Amino acid sequence: MRMSSRPPMVKKIQDNIELVIEFYTILASTRGTPASEPVCDVALDAMTGRDLTTLVGALNYMLKYEANEEDAVARFIETYKAIKELNAAYPSFEKSLQELSKRLLADKQKWAKVKLFVAAALSMGDLFTDIMMMIQFFGMKEPGYAWATLASILANLFLQAILVHFQNRTFPLRTRIWEQVYVWTMVKPGVDAWRVASETEHEAGKVVDPYMEMVITKSCEIVAESVPGALIQMSAIVRAGSKTTRAALFSFVFCIFTTAFTSTIVSWDFDVSKEKRKELPSFYGYIPRNLIGKAKTFLSLFALAAFNLLVRTYACILFYMEGGLTVISIVFGGEMLLFLLIKALRRDLWYWVPLYGFGGCMVSAFARGFGKIIMDWTAMVQMRHPHDVGGAYFTFSLFVTITGGIIAALGYEKKVLEEVLEGDEINRGSEGVGLEESTVVTTMVIACVGTILSFVTLLLSMNKEYVHTFIGTKTSDKVIQEYFTDFEEDANRFEVFNCNRYKWEYKIRPQVKSWLDERLPIWLEDEPEWFDDLKKSLIPDDCVSDPAILVRLRTNNVKAILEERRRSSVLGILTSSAAVHGEVVNSGGSVEEQQEAKE
Repeated sequence: MRMSSRPPMVKKIQDNIELVIEFYTILASTRGTPASEPVCDVALDAMTGRDLTTLVGALNYMLKYEANEEDAVARFIETYKAIKELNAAYPSFEKSLQELSKRLLADKQKWAKVKLFVAAALSMGDLFTDIMMMIQFFGMKEPGYAWATLASILANLFLQAILVHFQNRTFPLRTRIWEQVYVWTMVKPGVDAWRVASETEHEAGKVVDPYMEMVITKSCEIVAESVPGALIQMSAIVRAGSKTTRAALFSFVFCIFTTAFTSTIVSWDFDVSKEKRKELPSFYGYIPRNLIGKAKTFLSLFALAAFNLLVRTYACILFYMEGGLTVISIVFGGEMLLFLLIKALRRDLWYWVPLYGFGGCMVSAFARGFGKIIMDWTAMVQMRHPHDVGGAYFTFSLFVTITGGIIAALGYEKKVLEEVLEGDEINRGSEGVGLEESTVVTTMVIACVGTILSFVTLLLSMNKEYVHTFIGTKTSDKVIQEYFTDFEEDANRFEVFNCNRYKWEYKIRPQVKSWLDERLPIWLEDEPEWFDDLKKSLIPDDCVSDPAILVRLRTNNVKAILEERRRSSVLGILTSSAAVHGEVVNSGGSVEEQQEAKE
């Protein structure tokens, strides 16, 4: 029956859009999601009640398989003729439908929050298993392992304490004390998860928003505790003389699981972020829409991180047993030097944050070192971003990990064979090595094969148009320059000023300056919403040709922002513009600081 024979339905659609939204809500709550995308190519005036039901199913389908409700609604409107006509007739339709979609996605948001709390519980559990192992090491007269475990725990807490200090440096003493209490009572992962799950706003005066604070905290945990803890416990497992092998094995497996899960959710959350997908669509969006593809991708990310960490820790212990710290320094130190050399030859040593001079050097060194360690040991896919290690180096690092693991296992087998031939066979169960050479080689081969299969499965499961990001050679400089060259909107092109000017000015400075000379008078006259005082403060003096325009830019508020940056510490400088760019840290050093750095 055509809708023309049902005037009440026509009235609901044509005269009262809010009533239609409510009808959608009721209908969507009682219907399942179709197995495939529904087809409904009818015009609005010819639509039947059955067609309306089909369109509700289509909305449910797109909400399930799109990354976020905005993308789902946009695709829904674009796909179906009747909905496109309805959206043209009622400008508020799309916004109302987005609000409805948020309600329909409530269960999905609940699962996202569960994921946060699972990650937090694993982090705290890993910390407590390390403490348990430390106590057992002391009890079993293994002071070396015990003190090493304690050092890794304290290093993690110390880094978190530094982060908390700078994050809350402008807040009252009571607040700062409570934040430190969260750190030293080891409940900060849970506090961070609660803040993100409850959608706590980014408070003025804090360096980063709650989500990025949680990511930085987890990064500190990986570098300072998880990786060292895995090495300590693997060493205890390998040594036959250790009486804590079973406990160490449990703690080691828990550590591997926790680190792999953390690596997976960080990469996952970055990729499904609607802001990230809009900011860099050529990089973010590899996670498929369909449920099976998502499950395969998640499991591949997790397995890749777990097997990679297993191979790295195993190889490190075997190299140490074969040649001590000398071999470890040559292998892993040489790998780091190679990475820095490649970055230097490609003019990509500076990190993207707009800090200069000594502060910029510190931040760049810290970011490059931490990024390399996290990528090497956890195979965190997010680190293939050109701002970090890059796609080609990410894949190269996996090759190095697998090759190093095989070499370490074969070297161990050769060493054991030589000692047997010399009549100095290892005494199993005494100080020294306690694993058979066949066990070592077999375990390493399984771990290496697992790493390869996980990586191949990931490439086959993800959206194929993003495979190139794993072999890409694009530098951070190029990405930042493309903000200006590839976008037409002023707000997008302005992003170059949110980044380190060393990354773009040697290539496109004349174009940027010419563009500013043309657009600044218009912005100052029209005052677009995005062009606020903070944005004005990011523009360097030497990029403005007209002195009169520069005077108009440097209002009292802008001068106050620049003065605050000048007085601030290195991490304090990051506060004002971290909210602008939405990254871990992001600021614009003052014009004076930039000029001093150049001189």
